[in-house]
Amino acid sequence: MTKKELRGIMKQKLNALPKQQFTDEGILAAERLACTNLWKSYDRILIYLSMPDELDTSALLDIAFSGGKAVYSPKVETDTTMRFFRVSRDESSWVAGAFGIREPAGREEDVFRPEDGRALVISPGLAFDRAGNRMGRGKGFYDRFYEKLFAASPESACCALCLSCQIVDEVPVEQFDRKVNAICTKDEFIPIAV
Repeated sequence: MTKKELRGIMKQKLNALPKQQFTDEGILAAERLACTNLWKSYDRILIYLSMPDELDTSALLDIAFSGGKAVYSPKVETDTTMRFFRVSRDESSWVAGAFGIREPAGREEDVFRPEDGRALVISPGLAFDRAGNRMGRGKGFYDRFYEKLFAASPESACCALCLSCQIVDEVPVEQFDRKVNAICTKDEFIPIAV
């Protein structure tokens, strides 16, 4: 199966789910991830802000803020660039961004730089397999970010936070695709040797 075919299948599957399921599974997955050593071993957390057809990350943001983590969220700046900025619970620090997702206001002093040190990235995607392969939406934002992050800070990690139905038998991969270090759903936490 090609990436294009799998993307079509996954988008149909996700669009058919009741909206409440994204919130309910998001809460349970966040609680599961927060109990892991992976979560506990990172002070900097880079968390995506969910689109309507993605697992809701609101509960994980709350857990991160309550736990005193330094929390960063992405801001799409060009057709090919995305950077992460430090965020807080204060809603005034957010603005409406690309793809209908809220984004951090993006003050330069709040930008995350890969050379600043290790971080745990909570990775979005359409599909994942148990070998750690990830299929995004095809824009390449995270693939490009991962290349910079792991070159500067190889002790960083990425964890897919997803719905149970997003784990598939096999994700087609290309040479630039990076595996995730773990996958977390409402039902299980899957560590992966990368």
